Amino acid sequence: MAKENIVDSFYRLNMDLIGDGLTFTKIPLLQECAPPKAEKTSDTITATDDQEEVTVVVDFKKNSQIDFEVVYDPTDPTHMALDAMWATNGYKDFEYEFVKLARKKTFTAQLMKWEESTDKEKKLRMKGSLTISNLITTTV
Repeated sequence: MAKENIVDSFYRLNMDLIGDGLTFTKIPLLQECAPPKAEKTSDTITATDDQEEVTVVVDFKKNSQIDFEVVYDPTDPTHMALDAMWATNGYKDFEYEFVKLARKKTFTAQLMKWEESTDKEKKLRMKGSLTISNLITTTV
């Protein structure tokens, strides 16, 4: 494998503040955030006279949730939008971006967890959990 082709894993979580699904704003002070996943589903269709188990992939994908943490700034527009999502049970469009690779995953999600994480030696952090409500679109 050519080592010069290996890409660093810098990433961002961006949020659509305008609501057009095209303009995304970086969520600042993001501490950790796993990429969104989509999982295929299978069905076991083994007949009574089969000698081994038969499994096929069905046309159904399970979406996941994303857990993330930010250093909280109550004046930041994206943090304020997350606060509003929590208060109204609203949905927003998000973009998970691998910076060096220029690969992006877009999805719509609802904020299912938004709680304070305190440590006297650190700034206030908010831990959130986004539940994805549509298929993830990947662009390169």
